[in-house]
Amino acid sequence: MTLEQIIKTRRSVRSYTDESVSKEDVLKLLDMARWAPHALESWRFVVVREAEGKDLLAKAARQDFIATAPVIIVVGAYVDVFAEYHSVWHRWDAYKFRGLFYIQTTAAAIQNLMLSAVEMGLGTCWIGSFNEGDVAKAVGFPAGVRPVALVPVGHPDKTQKKAERVPLETIVSWEKYTPVPE
Repeated sequence: MTLEQIIKTRRSVRSYTDESVSKEDVLKLLDMARWAPHALESWRFVVVREAEGKDLLAKAARQDFIATAPVIIVVGAYVDVFAEYHSVWHRWDAYKFRGLFYIQTTAAAIQNLMLSAVEMGLGTCWIGSFNEGDVAKAVGFPAGVRPVALVPVGHPDKTQKKAERVPLETIVSWEKYTPVPE
């Protein structure tokens, strides 16, 4: 499968078979995630496979399907990493970067993980809505690590629908922003 095919066939999967996902496959996904562009590799990953932990995460997100996936990868960001490396960022305001870089870094890692899953025949779903405190408690994140996403991983139990996208010309402007005509 080409990269273009992988990108265009990736879908949010919310229903999985009972087939397990091997530790080796999970490690491969996480290895691909860590090759994403980054700012000081602030990401942290917790792999949850036990039913009790998956149930806690599903409740924290108020999305029951999450618990049916064989694996949930909780992606967190070590938000204080920039303060520790302030000397590296001395020309910039480290406080501003704390609020933005960890989101960009983890988003790139999650995208790598999800595209790698497609190549491996696995399905994922990016979960960004959840109670942060409940997720942090469920996986034991310390105060300096903030949950950014939950990524259920498993074998899709059915063929996913073809995705539709808005026409490119309605979202691209050249040189300066141009509103979309109504």
